[in-house]
Amino acid sequence: MGVKERKQREKRGRTTAILKAAKWLIARQGVEGMSMNQLADRTELNKATLYAYFASKDDLIDAIVCEALGKLEEEFDRNDGSAATGLERVLNLTRTTFAFYRENPVYFYAMTHQERRSPGQARETPFAVMGDEIASRVFRHVEESVERGIADGSIREGIDVGRFQVLYFAHTYGVMHTVFAKEDVYADVLGLDPESVESAALELLEVYLKR
Repeated sequence: MGVKERKQREKRGRTTAILKAAKWLIARQGVEGMSMNQLADRTELNKATLYAYFASKDDLIDAIVCEALGKLEEEFDRNDGSAATGLERVLNLTRTTFAFYRENPVYFYAMTHQERRSPGQARETPFAVMGDEIASRVFRHVEESVERGIADGSIREGIDVGRFQVLYFAHTYGVMHTVFAKEDVYADVLGLDPESVESAALELLEVYLKR
């Protein structure tokens, strides 16, 4: 192995180690509670080295979100062929999304932090751009499913696919926020568990889309 290849491997390994440490801290303290100082202590790297890999804490969060979207895309690709109709495909993708973030809550916390940025804080850094590209492919799965459902008759005609994409994100994101942040409300007050909330969300989606 040449010097260039060895340096590239070392860089990938260190990037992976930094992201792993950041996710460990987020799982215990939340995104807001994690600092670059804590990350430097956790990785035994000085801050100057951290900033050589990630320009800021926001850049680091964008990298985690980008990683999450890449893994979600892999899940979509793996589970996308089992549905007989477009409607079933939309519902399967939604189930996959719920299961993915339930199993990987740190990714959801990072995405929530990213979503709270104002429009004026939109970023054009490499991780942000890459994440946007992956997100577009993820949403394309949903778009193609709706189009297929309209064609095969399992989804009613007249659905505006672009508007549905916005509503779909708001719907799934809202459900996951409820599962992670409002459990004491729906569990203690309403006697509901996460599975029943997700099941109701799927029913709502089906009612909206069905013929």
